[in-house]
Amino acid sequence: MRGRAFPELTLGTPHERLESVRALRVWAEQEAEDAIEWYLRDKRLKRFGSRLIRALMIVLATTGTVIPLAGTATGADIQSWGYVFLAAAAGCKGFDYFFGLSTAWMRDITAAQALRGELNEFRLAWSAELLRDVTGVPEQTLIERRMLLIGGLAGKLRTHLESETADWTAEFRAGLQQFQDQAAALPAPREAGAAER
Repeated sequence: MRGRAFPELTLGTPHERLESVRALRVWAEQEAEDAIEWYLRDKRLKRFGSRLIRALMIVLATTGTVIPLAGTATGADIQSWGYVFLAAAAGCKGFDYFFGLSTAWMRDITAAQALRGELNEFRLAWSAELLRDVTGVPEQTLIERRMLLIGGLAGKLRTHLESETADWTAEFRAGLQQFQDQAAALPAPREAGAAER
């Protein structure tokens, strides 16, 4: 996820300072929109991958179940092929679990919705700020109030992204650890010399 360039600020006249605040608001909103769009794009890709893997898993598991039945009905010796298809189905399940395709696209939806909620909340607060009667309010007070709103949006955006990244990292590490534990639990292959004795 690439960040946008920070806007150039003009600090001359009061009008220029308020324009700088407006540019910061646009920047913060675009950062949030970019993050939302990234999660929605990522969701589409992972949803497609998840559905493809799950469909393949269903086809392989069904085939692995039907082959022994067909072998029994026809008298053909093809039962062992059922195990091959069932093992491939289990491999698909393991692939989905290890790479987190099914859980990742659900997380993407949740993150995009949360960010959209934060952005909408900010826009409502900004609109309320603009509609407020500012007669006699010093320019510095206006700038400070509006900067608090912008800083709040930027902070909430960062918090969501950091939390999502931490969740993804924890899930990846847990999957990797489980994979390593399962690999370590497998019996060691016997050496050729030991087999001959």
